[in-house]
Amino acid sequence: MEPHSTLVVYATMKMHAQPPKDKVEFEVLMIILRSKQDHGKLKSFIVDKLNMDSGFMVHVKNLKAEVYRAMLTAITCDPASCQIISRSIEDTTLVTSIDAHPTKPWIVTGHEGGNFSIWDYQKKETVMKLQVNEVPDKVTRMIHGVTKYIKETSLGHPVYSVKFTAEGKRLVVGDGRGYIYVYDSTDTKLHEVEKFRAYDKKSVNSLAAHPTKPYLLLSSSSFSRNIKLWDSSENWKFQNFKVKPENTYYVGVHSVKFNPRDTNTFACVTDEDKVKVWNIKTSILETTLKGPFVMADYFFNRGHQHLMVTLKFDAHNSEIWDLKTRKVVHTLSVSGHKTTWVACHPKLPILVTMLDDGTVCLWDASTYRLEKMVHITNSKCRDLVFVQDTNGRPRLVIAFETMIAIMKVNLPIANTSNASG
Repeated sequence: MEPHSTLVVYATMKMHAQPPKDKVEFEVLMIILRSKQDHGKLKSFIVDKLNMDSGFMVHVKNLKAEVYRAMLTAITCDPASCQIISRSIEDTTLVTSIDAHPTKPWIVTGHEGGNFSIWDYQKKETVMKLQVNEVPDKVTRMIHGVTKYIKETSLGHPVYSVKFTAEGKRLVVGDGRGYIYVYDSTDTKLHEVEKFRAYDKKSVNSLAAHPTKPYLLLSSSSFSRNIKLWDSSENWKFQNFKVKPENTYYVGVHSVKFNPRDTNTFACVTDEDKVKVWNIKTSILETTLKGPFVMADYFFNRGHQHLMVTLKFDAHNSEIWDLKTRKVVHTLSVSGHKTTWVACHPKLPILVTMLDDGTVCLWDASTYRLEKMVHITNSKCRDLVFVQDTNGRPRLVIAFETMIAIMKVNLPIANTSNASG
């Protein structure tokens, strides 16, 4: 392990009797080495060794390592405390994005087939469904698959991003033709109140609604260097933030996200694999983190420290960055598994990481301790979002390729009275 890191190790035991919850302890031998070179020497020495005999300890002593013994308590996963409410989406095309209504038990999902739907997860029924664009034919898909690597072109039909505004009165949709659609969502019937082109022949791949100002909206495209901040109170006038990549081959932006604690700033993940943080009042680029990154989210923090959790392509761990020092302050990983998704609750110290086998990991963001692991499905994660039920308890909604899972987050740190930061 590197310094300032948390590593989760699986241990499978034969069950002879039900153990007391969170009372199973393991004796762990910790060896602290002075350099990576010494670590390599020790690692090569213990390859294929099942027992640490006296010769092993002599080798450790020769490396002048520090040796400690500690008793660690294992986390006992209780599936019953993480109830899964599932919805099959086998009858629809692949999910591209999801979002949750701020006050109603509604989940909106956008699909590659050019449609979106709203689902009531309490009644377990579809509230409404709307086809925005026609489904592209097979030939169109094949042509796009070839041309998108040659020039800036996007498949014109999918719905790529869906977002409710802060007060929940409107639903905003971005599609593959570069259009943004605005719907009035105050009742069970959607009414289109606005439609405008955000990017010329370039897809709208990411949208972000301002956490407190429902008239502000961010948009970005994987085929454009321009991030746009739209103001519906001024007839959808926009403020432009131009991403200038060092390599001109990279031209787009993967995603945009407002900072829930400093709403005057937002972060973007660019196609040149960097994270950039902008200030919407000054239009100044405040921070740049050098990756390569595929995902980033603002991390829960108390005090004045500004943290961000990031994920690299094909990574085994996620990293926590200090945005002021631009240094990694902690890493999180699960032995033997790659992390495919990261997200942090906007108000509570809950961090979620998705593993490549469809397992959800819930971490305490203030202690970096893994609190629970729940395996849901072997399907690939497409998007996830936090919601709150009518009692104020958090839930996690995860869109997989073939299903949507809603998981109750029954953890001590999920108590809303503890929210701060």
